[in-house]
Amino acid sequence: MTPVENTTIRPIEQHDHDTIVDLNQGALEGVGPLDHESLALLVKQADQALVLDDGGDVAGFVITLPTGAVYDSSRYEWFENRLDEYVYLDRIVVAETHRRQGVASRLYDAVESDLPVALEVYETNEPSLEFHRRRGYQEVGELEHAGKTNLMLIKAS
Repeated sequence: MTPVENTTIRPIEQHDHDTIVDLNQGALEGVGPLDHESLALLVKQADQALVLDDGGDVAGFVITLPTGAVYDSSRYEWFENRLDEYVYLDRIVVAETHRRQGVASRLYDAVESDLPVALEVYETNEPSLEFHRRRGYQEVGELEHAGKTNLMLIKAS
């Protein structure tokens, strides 16, 4: 793994939206679809909406939602029905040009805080499951959604 250098983690800005939508749509094997309107709504209610900026290029992004957000997602609702306080990691995407360079780890470091972080991973996504296990995430349940089994994971603070 070649670490990214001279990078900055910063809030998502309007000028990032085209790139973020493109990155997201290129990663649909691991995240749900996203258009400009849904991105703007997510960013507006996000707990954190961050990019890792590599000299003006978006190397990756992450969006988390707070407890009690108005969000039409069966996965988010699953955690809402079980946890009092947490941060829901809605999506994280790393640009193909920046994979295996520590981008995801840097973004996770930025969003993991005093509150538990909750997320789901498709049971077939072994690389993601292994990444989360190494970071200390534990499986706490399963949810069938759109014909796929989502493993529900939490990393306690």
